[in-house]
Amino acid sequence: MKWPTVLTPVHWIYLVLHAAFVAVGLLLARGGGTLSFAIGTSLLATGLTGWVVFVYVYFSDSLRRRVELAQSLRLTNFFRSRGSAIRNEYDKRLSTASESIDILGFGQRALLEDHGNRFVEWKMRAAVRILLLDPEYPTAESPVANLRDSDEGQDPGTICNEVRRFVRDTASLHGENFRIRLYRCLPSVNIFRVDDEMFWGPYFIRRVSRNSPTFVVERGGKVFETLLGHFESIWRDDELSREVPHEWRT
Repeated sequence: MKWPTVLTPVHWIYLVLHAAFVAVGLLLARGGGTLSFAIGTSLLATGLTGWVVFVYVYFSDSLRRRVELAQSLRLTNFFRSRGSAIRNEYDKRLSTASESIDILGFGQRALLEDHGNRFVEWKMRAAVRILLLDPEYPTAESPVANLRDSDEGQDPGTICNEVRRFVRDTASLHGENFRIRLYRCLPSVNIFRVDDEMFWGPYFIRRVSRNSPTFVVERGGKVFETLLGHFESIWRDDELSREVPHEWRT
């Protein structure tokens, strides 16, 4: 087990004092006399007990701090991948969604294929907001999306085509409770929020997004609020995202 933290001066005083009890106890216990043996064994027991108590309390305190950290972050689960690989985890939460469904990703092909037939149901029960990577950012000729295609080992234009397909296939749903915006900033995290829970994970070089790790956090924790703030900043800032061009919907 890894020692949790550096020992403080108080810790060292406690350990040295009980080491002295052990040392003196051993000397007296070996002295030969009955009284000396009794006192020696008593001191030895006190010293050893003190060490045991110290180790227990010290590691318990470390565990307590770790639990408090987990509680402050409200981290509830971890998966080695995302999207279709953990579809049942999304389904459990989406089946009871009643407030908000916020999604931030690339082209969301898997989302369209796995859940497209339920989008109408979603918008009847919750406000759906989806941020897709703008296929014309920073320019239509050299979009960031193509660089990400290269990172994931895909043909250039894959993400751009997925974004346009997503917009086109959901055109009839666009409105007050089902909205899509195109984000115009560098992608950093994937977000899938359902009411008070949020799936999120980073993007890695040379790794397909769906094979990246995913964490689940709850509302009330620092991570949830930070990520929600990230989403809101992109969604509300016209420099960071834009409405979908009308002609893309047909």
